[in-house]
Amino acid sequence: MSLITATPERDAARAAAPADLRFEPYPGDWIATARSLAAELKPGAAERDHQRIRPADAIRRLRETGIVNLFYPREHGGGGGSVRDAAWSVLEIARGDGSVGALLGFHMYNSAVPLFHDFTGDNAAIVRQATAGRWYWGNVTQYVNREFFATPHPDGGYVINGVKKWNTGAPLANVTTVLAEHSNRQHFIYGYLPTDREGIRFHDDWNPIGLRGADSSTVSFDNVRLYADEVIPWKHAGAQRSVLPFWTTFGALYYSAVYLGSALAALDAARDYALHDRRQSILPGASSIGGDPLVQTQFADLWIKVEAALGYFDRFIADLQAGWDGRAHIDEDGLSELSVKSLGLRSHASQIALEVTPRVFEFAGGRGTSAANDFDRYWRDVRTLASHDPLVLSLRLVGDYALNGTLPRFPSRFPEPAQA
Repeated sequence: MSLITATPERDAARAAAPADLRFEPYPGDWIATARSLAAELKPGAAERDHQRIRPADAIRRLRETGIVNLFYPREHGGGGGSVRDAAWSVLEIARGDGSVGALLGFHMYNSAVPLFHDFTGDNAAIVRQATAGRWYWGNVTQYVNREFFATPHPDGGYVINGVKKWNTGAPLANVTTVLAEHSNRQHFIYGYLPTDREGIRFHDDWNPIGLRGADSSTVSFDNVRLYADEVIPWKHAGAQRSVLPFWTTFGALYYSAVYLGSALAALDAARDYALHDRRQSILPGASSIGGDPLVQTQFADLWIKVEAALGYFDRFIADLQAGWDGRAHIDEDGLSELSVKSLGLRSHASQIALEVTPRVFEFAGGRGTSAANDFDRYWRDVRTLASHDPLVLSLRLVGDYALNGTLPRFPSRFPEPAQA
């Protein structure tokens, strides 16, 4: 990708809506809107997967419908949706296309970074810009990358240099969050900037087995200017020295939504095949795959497991909504308890999805292995996302909490400052 010379005027134009983008009024039912959009996405999902096509048209539709603004407060121009609206919208989109579901999930918690920084005014100035342009947000956020620095600029703001991998959605985004270590190595700097800012280079190296459309290419920053008004104001005590409040929690929720949406998509594929296609052998006396009592029993087993996981999903959503509503007064223990519960949900949802998604082949037999069916896509999508954070690491934290009542702590990523 060639670098694009940018100016402040160009940046403003980049964030604005293209002339042919038609913003629709916010819907009365966000989840129904997501379900309708998923129905638009589903017919071409297999072809996009085979061809490794970036879902630019899908991102466009997310912006047009306003789903990108769903979780922002109404008073700042947002959709005023609930935690459940956001989580189930991601699930429904993932049911139609796993890559687009993942992109929406990452957008949901990266676009909320200004809210995570500010539990009172919710960083209204940034949010109002985002809602006006219906920005789709990517992320350049990996906390584990420690060679990515923000150096103060004499005129204010920072200059950012370094390389980061795994930047989901950034190559497709209007703006992206940027997390960098301050050059003094004492705390983090969080900002946002247009993705065509001069000095940003996307390496186009996203080539996984699944989520092929959820571009997470490596990105390099070469003296990239982050202006003062693009630094996200930190409204909590001290400086940011660890992960953001609610970062792990919302991230795990949206991961779970993609897992469960993919599991439901696999069941949809199994049902469609059983009702409309043939396989070589069925139980004597059955006239169709769907009429085979053994197939019905197999399907019931998987359906019950996914339904139970959806109940777990909604139960946690209720806990998180209560915590989010009380965020101005939540303490460290409250944040930690939500975090460990979210890891429990994510662990369970990934295990269920990894069990359900490959078993679609049992309903189709040998004919189901045709590449045209793309039945392996559901497992590949889940496996790719579930590999992002090894399951065993989450289970250790959950087990210590469930067994010993130990709440996890996310310690500072920096040495403690010297005492005067």
